[in-house]
Amino acid sequence: MGDRRAIGTQEKNARRQQMLDAAADLLRDWSFTDITMQRIADRSGVAKGTLYLYFSTKEELFLALLEQGLTAWYSELGDLADRASGNVSPASAARVIASTLSARPILVHLYGLLHSTFGGGIDLESILDFRRRQHRIISTLAPALARRVAGLSESSASRFLVRLEIVIGGLAWTAFPSQTVAQILREEDLAVFLVDFELELTEILSALLTRASAGAGV
Repeated sequence: MGDRRAIGTQEKNARRQQMLDAAADLLRDWSFTDITMQRIADRSGVAKGTLYLYFSTKEELFLALLEQGLTAWYSELGDLADRASGNVSPASAARVIASTLSARPILVHLYGLLHSTFGGGIDLESILDFRRRQHRIISTLAPALARRVAGLSESSASRFLVRLEIVIGGLAWTAFPSQTVAQILREEDLAVFLVDFELELTEILSALLTRASAGAGV
């Protein structure tokens, strides 16, 4: 597509997606700190000035990438819930949620960055708009989850989905440390701190859903 000025909504959306894809590719090999707007521009094949026409800051760009991944993941969970027949146990639901998320490593990484890193480079209105859109999606997904998990009410399902973000963010930091930290933790006396993300997430979510389904809230 080059750096010719995008004309029309479809072309602008394609250019924007090109930038988001480039950022996701970089995040597979670089830390968030080391990724610059220049690197994103270079990877996406546009001038840095063009990149800034779409995103004011690096944090704003990665928040958009998080929202895109989150929307796709919520959609997947909703489809799975709609296609299922009958109720499933909290433990079964936890396994499905954990496995689908584990298959989205970029989303997990971005969840880990959300509270610790993004805030300083994003204006308040953008954060509020993100949360409003997220709330609308949760409001749609919660009833589908409640219909499939035995004993789970819609209000408890909504609260669970909010708590889910907290769990994923904290677990991501622990399960996916920097290469230097990971190497240190492989020492025999520190191996206890190594965390299997999907296994730990499954156990935590199973406990939360079991408690919520029993009427104790999340």
